[in-house]
Amino acid sequence: MPSSLGDLQMLLRSSGAAVSFPLLVAGAGLMLFGWRMWRVCVVLTYALVGAVLVVALTPDNDDQWFYALIAAAVLGAASYWPGRYAVALLGGLLGGGSTTAYLHDCGVSGSTLWFVGAAAGFAALGYAFINRQHVIVLITAFLGAALLVSGLAGLVMLSPALFGTFRSMAAYSAIVLPFLLLVPTVMSSFYQISEMRRLHVEF
Repeated sequence: MPSSLGDLQMLLRSSGAAVSFPLLVAGAGLMLFGWRMWRVCVVLTYALVGAVLVVALTPDNDDQWFYALIAAAVLGAASYWPGRYAVALLGGLLGGGSTTAYLHDCGVSGSTLWFVGAAAGFAALGYAFINRQHVIVLITAFLGAALLVSGLAGLVMLSPALFGTFRSMAAYSAIVLPFLLLVPTVMSSFYQISEMRRLHVEF
């Protein structure tokens, strides 16, 4: 388990409902009304990307989180003003990054990995530029789902037997955790798109 996920698990376990309830409320709010706060969500996503990159590329020491916070603040602030173009660039980064990570896990390496990842990134960039609304909805839905699942995980940890069952399921099959994130993300995406169409909202 990556150290960041281990730290999150320890935080949720030690805090219990004190952290789980705010996470549930924030996650549900983003899943239902994320498109209304799209600019804030884009800034937070850029900040998260900056922090994750620093954590992934720097050695694990006491200064790692300090540099991660600096990178998060810089990227988040830089993405605020050119919000519409930042959405398209964010779509390209997420598409290319997720494709590269998946191929790396499948054993692909070298120039093939970077070429396919770059191609996927450019394709995602073009799609995000044309379909900006769908990318905004997908980002807000995923962020909301991640917060909601984190809050639910904190509540599940209060029951050792139930937590042990879910933990064994996740260890047995690698699809369990992605599935738990995918289902609320898809449900939120459909709901937000229907609301935007009903209200005739365009960005």
